[in-house]
Amino acid sequence: MAADKAQEIKKKLKGVIDPETGVSVVDMDMIEEITVEGDRAKIAFRPTISGCPLIAYLVQQIKAAAETVVKEAEVQVRRE
Repeated sequence: MAADKAQEIKKKLKGVIDPETGVSVVDMDMIEEITVEGDRAKIAFRPTISGCPLIAYLVQQIKAAAETVVKEAEVQVRRE
């Protein structure tokens, strides 16, 4: 069940587009891990560059997309 929700979240994240490239965060391999426990998800996100000015925007978009599948999502930004 958790694996199914993780896959569903990943599908939703394909709709989160990096405005600078026009490519989804999934297709750019920015999503490193999705774990689901009950109705909560943790998503590990690695921006293409650590000083990216769009990190806050992308985190908000990732969280919103994931929360269409689970009740609460936490996005962890991983830097180098």
